Amino acid sequence: MKYAISLLLLLFSFSLCAEDKSFAPQTSELFVDLTHPKVLYANHASLALIPASVTKLFVAASALKHWGSYHTFASEIYQRGQWKQGVLIGDLVFYGQGDPAFTNEKMWQLVNNLQQLGLKKITGNLIVNTSYLGNITVSASDRIAAKSYSKVSYDSLPSSAGSNFSTVGVAIMPGEKAGDLAQIKILPYQLQNVRLDGNVMTASGANNTLQLHRLSQAGKEILTLSGTIGLKSVPVILYRSVGNPNILTGALLKAFLKQAGIFLDGKIIIETTPLKKTDKQLAQVQSDSLIHCLQDMLRYSNNYIADVLTLDLERENHTSLSSMKLSEAAKILLATYRRVLHQSSFSQQTELDPIFASGSGLTPSNRISASNLITLLAGMYHDQRDFSLFYGSLVVPGQQTHWHNLSTINHPWMNQVSLKTGYITVPKIVHSLAGYFRMKNGDIGAFAVLFNFPPEAQNDEGQLFNGLIKHLDSVFQRI
Repeated sequence: MKYAISLLLLLFSFSLCAEDKSFAPQTSELFVDLTHPKVLYANHASLALIPASVTKLFVAASALKHWGSYHTFASEIYQRGQWKQGVLIGDLVFYGQGDPAFTNEKMWQLVNNLQQLGLKKITGNLIVNTSYLGNITVSASDRIAAKSYSKVSYDSLPSSAGSNFSTVGVAIMPGEKAGDLAQIKILPYQLQNVRLDGNVMTASGANNTLQLHRLSQAGKEILTLSGTIGLKSVPVILYRSVGNPNILTGALLKAFLKQAGIFLDGKIIIETTPLKKTDKQLAQVQSDSLIHCLQDMLRYSNNYIADVLTLDLERENHTSLSSMKLSEAAKILLATYRRVLHQSSFSQQTELDPIFASGSGLTPSNRISASNLITLLAGMYHDQRDFSLFYGSLVVPGQQTHWHNLSTINHPWMNQVSLKTGYITVPKIVHSLAGYFRMKNGDIGAFAVLFNFPPEAQNDEGQLFNGLIKHLDSVFQRI
């Protein structure tokens, strides 16, 4: 059977490379039976490749093992000054403690607490304190470029005080008739540091051709919109990362305060030093439980959540920090890998450790083999406390309508697996999948597949993915 599958893999590779032999992928694959430990199929299983977002499996495992599924992260408001008849004579301080999913809902809860306390006015500044994680250094080229320009949301910059995943949302609604200007709105409110440029026209029909890019300049986030929205289209919301997530949080908090009838005389200030001993807490809100955060991270492949969690894990080893390097913090994931190494029936003494430079996998310098992934998956399988939560956070592709609209009739394994996928295009085209599957005899299996194609294969991207799916069809049919 092993030789038959290997032959299929060769045929797969040859079909991909029929026109250009240089398109042959580097591959690392391992399929195992966890219930009755045995290898079902292996192909260069120890070859470490660029993993992309399957790296997030290590983040999820690390977070569950360290904190447990009910852990929460606090975000707090402090007064720095005197309170007199609803007026804060001094500064209002927002202190984020690394909540990776701090959104408008939590912001509203904080402000609602202030409103109930009777706060009406702040004579000083609105301070966003980022000392919990300190100044964060990133190394991924996407993230470095995102400090000044972006046309996507997945490159958002991590922060202990970030909000809405360090992105800003723009709602576009069609006008009353074709030829009218579309209605455009910053969500949830107009923000003092965000400027909208350009316009969108309403076109007949329901199709949309929308473009949105963001330029950060002199403390402003300049969003430029163009294109058309169909008259019959539903409203569209586009998200883009911002160049300074801490200023965005300040602007968002100021807008919520204004909506609550609380007015600010001063400016938005970013503070990197620890809170003062005289600061007095006014309000606190807890995040949703960790398991909800992990589900969002894995199901939507949220890079921001993954990297903030990675930084939070490293922060646990320090009482205070002035700065953090994401590439250094990511080494905390290696500790989890080594913890589960002895629990795996499939690890080998010659197996090399994975290399982590980020938790998200956005950094192409990460290196992970299929064997590394199986070691993690097997270790979590034997974790009586956390396995069901870890397993339940993964995606069943057959139940995801956006999964390339592939039919489960033609690909039945898509209803039999729970997995995490990965995909990047620079410096190589990476397709990766890892997770669990139910075997025909009822056993639980684990699998990991990593394919790294040369960048020249970009023009054949659809063919590459379809070839990978056909290959998986063949493997799952025979194991």
